Amino acid sequence: MAIEFYKELGSLGYLANYSNHGFLKNGIFYKTAEHYYQSEKFDDKKIKEKIINASSPKEASNIGRNRNYQRRENFKDIKLEVMYQAVLEKFRQNKDIRARLIETRNEPIKEMTTKESFWGVGPNFDGQNNSGKILEVVREKIKEEVILNIIKKCKGKKIYVIGHENPDVDSIFSSLILTNILSSFGINAVFSVRDNNFIDKELINDYLKDNYEIISNYNHKSFILVDHNNLLKMDKYQVIGAFDHHKITNDIENLIEIEYASTGLLLYDLFKGYYKFNDYEQLLIALTVLSDTEYLTSSRFTKEDKKIFSTLGINLNFKKIQKKYFKSTDFTKEIEFNLNQDKKTYKRKDLVIERSLIKSYSQEKQKYYIKYKKAIKEYNIDLLIWCDYECKKTYLCTKKYDLIFPYFTTSTNLILDYLNERNYL
Repeated sequence: MAIEFYKELGSLGYLANYSNHGFLKNGIFYKTAEHYYQSEKFDDKKIKEKIINASSPKEASNIGRNRNYQRRENFKDIKLEVMYQAVLEKFRQNKDIRARLIETRNEPIKEMTTKESFWGVGPNFDGQNNSGKILEVVREKIKEEVILNIIKKCKGKKIYVIGHENPDVDSIFSSLILTNILSSFGINAVFSVRDNNFIDKELINDYLKDNYEIISNYNHKSFILVDHNNLLKMDKYQVIGAFDHHKITNDIENLIEIEYASTGLLLYDLFKGYYKFNDYEQLLIALTVLSDTEYLTSSRFTKEDKKIFSTLGINLNFKKIQKKYFKSTDFTKEIEFNLNQDKKTYKRKDLVIERSLIKSYSQEKQKYYIKYKKAIKEYNIDLLIWCDYECKKTYLCTKKYDLIFPYFTTSTNLILDYLNERNYL
């Protein structure tokens, strides 16, 4: 699905040249990309300064379009490069929108300006859309620069590659894969975990061949975070970068965060042009996808994910793996134990949210749900996610609300977005 924006309006307005995101270039501060583009039309310093000092991008555009001013003779030949430089610096120097552009994944971008056929889609939607095309090129350049900056900062250091607490299949296998990738660049990378309270322990133990280091002391160490981007037990100076398929926290400077079916699949798509994944690594990537998409049944497994997943060329009997490894919550154990078994901490702005995930079938849900719902206050759980794998429904319980999610998912970040938009948090 294409990313379509119109001017600086709406949630995608940051893509437009008029958006209020300034940058420095050649020692000059430009208020917007439009200010830079229009000023580069001229050699006359007085006209350039007039545009640079314009109070709005609209005013800058009006001055730049004034045919009474003499333009540079070669501007038609260089205008695409000028616009590229403006857009590139805008996203390089504004961390918030840089992350949002990266998050648009590999989707085509279109400027839906029907009056403009060169920069936009034009009146018949068959325009050149050069603004959209430049944004796509900048997106790839920005991703590459973030990755190369992470690699550069890793050089000469011992780097602990580590996932979230209560590690699951994606956290463990993606940490191993990224460790191997970094090692191929000559980095002293260490495959690490926060604890060995593994979720899906049987599957991990059956497929994991490599040893890992359990990190109990976080002091005087450098980290790359995998499958999460919260600064839990660390400060920002210890974290060189992060790779995640969840929503952005803005805690970390060098962050690649894009919604993929799993972090493993994200790493595969990001690095397949730099690194040769062996058969074992591709198998682990496939298992991260299976685990994080409820064995390919979740809405998290998008059409784009399916395309990338198919290129792995892994011939797996998904039903057999699911039958062997998928385990619903063991309700013979104490409620406190089960609430803590798959418990994670999430940060949303000023909120710290303790989340527990329970997996059940319909009969178990009917028998135990009320007991667990009552218990969340006692055990300080802010959000209980209850997944019924028989009827494919996700139930949400906070200390105030009891809801059914619109579709079946285990994605806490999607659920937190949903609750936040409705002021349920």
